[in-house]
Amino acid sequence: MSPHPAIKRTSTVNSNSKWESTFPADIQTEKNSATFVHRFISITSAFILDKRGILGEKHFKTRTIEKLQIPVFEKENSVSVRLIKKIDALKQAVVNKYLREFAVVLYQKPDEEDVKEVFSFRLMYGEEDQISISVDTGINSDVFSQNLASATFSDLGTTKQYFVDAIRKLHRCIKHLETLPADTDASFRISFTEHAPKDYMPEGFDESDKFYEIAPEMTRDQFGILCGNHHKLQLLAASQFWKPGDFGNTTFNSLNQSIVDAPTLKTKQTKGVEKKSERVGRRFPYGQSATMNKGNRKTPEPD
Repeated sequence: MSPHPAIKRTSTVNSNSKWESTFPADIQTEKNSATFVHRFISITSAFILDKRGILGEKHFKTRTIEKLQIPVFEKENSVSVRLIKKIDALKQAVVNKYLREFAVVLYQKPDEEDVKEVFSFRLMYGEEDQISISVDTGINSDVFSQNLASATFSDLGTTKQYFVDAIRKLHRCIKHLETLPADTDASFRISFTEHAPKDYMPEGFDESDKFYEIAPEMTRDQFGILCGNHHKLQLLAASQFWKPGDFGNTTFNSLNQSIVDAPTLKTKQTKGVEKKSERVGRRFPYGQSATMNKGNRKTPEPD
């Protein structure tokens, strides 16, 4: 399949665009904190789908955020609008503390469970809602979970800096990924917290008894942790396409802390894992969107 040519997009926002053009100016209230993490999921999902070549150039436009040129979904494109609606449907799940994890799953057609690469957004809601790591067969790591549990909100300036750091690291890591096979497709997958009602499912997602599974040998990395005053969000990835020798050092500054010596997991967290194990027997705990159904293109070099 011939690669799509790289196209330099015109930014939709002034190059000195303020944070407030995209995110709430105050993320200390619970409402604005939820809006912040939800918009981060939407923006970063578009970034991933663009840079990994799952969708073509016409599906995106460029927005300037904190002087970074970031691809976002083009609202004039029907496919992009459909994806925007799916992600928008998750806003209430964040507000109600239902969404545990959102993942962009890349797989090799025709087998949707032949997972080759995953970009995962893991959420925590305050101190009382601990991460479950035993049942979700996602990018599980004690260290990753410890990092998320330990992160705390400091101030908006710190959050802005870690937003920039997370996007930059994500971009660097994607540059070090091999081009995806031509028969690669993608879907959105979600898992729920204990707060979600038994019959809950956001619009655009279908009930599923599977989340996603990745091969043990896949390389994994953490790109950052961002906090509002009531929410924590961790961006992770796992891929079989990292080029040999290019995988970077995963020790880096996360929000309000340096992740070098992670703390011990809390007992409360273990109890949360047991509760989730019981819940799996009661209902299908996951959701999955339809596939993108688009061929991939070669990832363009950054400007």
